[in-house]
Amino acid sequence: MLSTIYEMLPRTLVRDEWLTETDDWGDRVKLFRDYYDGNHRSKLTGNMKRMLRISGDQHDQFNENYCGLVVDTYADRLLVDRIEGDSEEATEWAEALMMANRWDGLQMDLHEASIRDGDTFLLLEYDNDRGRVVLSHEPCWDGETGMIVVYDRRLKNILIAIKIWYEGVDDARRVNFYYPDRVEKYIADESGYGMLPFVDESTDERGVAEWLPGVVPVVHYRNRSRTRTQYGISELASVVPLQDALNRGLMSMVMTAELTAFLIRVAKGFEPPAEVSPGMWITIGAEGLTNDMVADAFTLEPGGIVPFIDQANHLIEQIATISRTPLPTTLGGDNASGEALKQRESGLLAKVRKAQVKVGNAHEDMMQLAALIHDTFSPTRAPVSDDWRCVWRDPQIRNEAEMIANALAVRDIVGDRETLRLLGEVYGYGMAKQEEIIEEKQAAALNAMTALAGSLPGFDNFSI
Repeated sequence: MLSTIYEMLPRTLVRDEWLTETDDWGDRVKLFRDYYDGNHRSKLTGNMKRMLRISGDQHDQFNENYCGLVVDTYADRLLVDRIEGDSEEATEWAEALMMANRWDGLQMDLHEASIRDGDTFLLLEYDNDRGRVVLSHEPCWDGETGMIVVYDRRLKNILIAIKIWYEGVDDARRVNFYYPDRVEKYIADESGYGMLPFVDESTDERGVAEWLPGVVPVVHYRNRSRTRTQYGISELASVVPLQDALNRGLMSMVMTAELTAFLIRVAKGFEPPAEVSPGMWITIGAEGLTNDMVADAFTLEPGGIVPFIDQANHLIEQIATISRTPLPTTLGGDNASGEALKQRESGLLAKVRKAQVKVGNAHEDMMQLAALIHDTFSPTRAPVSDDWRCVWRDPQIRNEAEMIANALAVRDIVGDRETLRLLGEVYGYGMAKQEEIIEEKQAAALNAMTALAGSLPGFDNFSI
């Protein structure tokens, strides 16, 4: 499939090494996904597998998976609060777009995939039936399916985006080529051969649909992006070797425990009975022992398990240090102060705040592209906004009870609106919800005053 796609690409846009580089990229992505899921490589001989009584495949092995924890701990701190435009109307338009595309879940998929795989993509299309821009998460190429992009020589602009997936009960391979001015659609058999133009009601006989915005409708999310390559770096790239070493230590630990519980016994000069139980007699040499006969019985001493525990703790600390992840075993005991815990996660917070800049730029590009697509295909126009700003939630773990107490303590000084804004950071209240609460309080106060005026003599004609 990949070689067929390579032959269809203009030679002026891709290098001779493109096929090999893309193939290697897919292999790396698949490896990272397997390790995140706990499906780790098994490097055991047949004899080792028999001693551990395992088959050694991905679903029958010993591993202590820290890869998922490294990714999830990072991704959990990346939460977009909102995307603001130059005007209130633009901000409201962005909020409506995000709500229609279930942004709360979509952003989690984008962040998790880019952290785990190193790269992921967002495809923007216009849905005529629903009359709006649709945002679709497209995972990157893993050797079977996914999104591939071709950049210009400066690695600044995407020239072509290629989406590959399976479709239908016959598992036909589908391939779409997204250009700045058109979309080319193809279909092939399950193996990827026999690629032909795909035709449906929205395309002509050549399998080509018009695309007019002048840009490829794809946003690239790269983790730890670098200027010298189009690929991001997975957070698991440096963790996988340590995870392998930890798994091997765990297997050695299990085997040591087995040999401690079930010692290997040695009989010298006689053949012991098949079963031995406490209190029984064992006869050695029924005819008696001659001077040249030697009989002895002993057990092979197992190794100690403590060195393996020390090794495991060291490797876990290395995973935490290299990935800058505050893993549970490195957080200290229950007596650790809040300031000590903050210090331990300082590396994670630095990593998150750096990602907020790069990932936030991608989210802002998404909104700019969404407005362009809306203006191209919709009968209405999106509010004009020269700049978009991605606003993130605070990644630091907060003491919410303390935040609420602090907000209420300054209420008399800053007023209800500012107090609600501070409380909104805890309860997730947006501007609309805050205004609704203020209006309800004002209406309640007005009703109370009206009722009071009506109950007092001489106030019948009093108007509030």
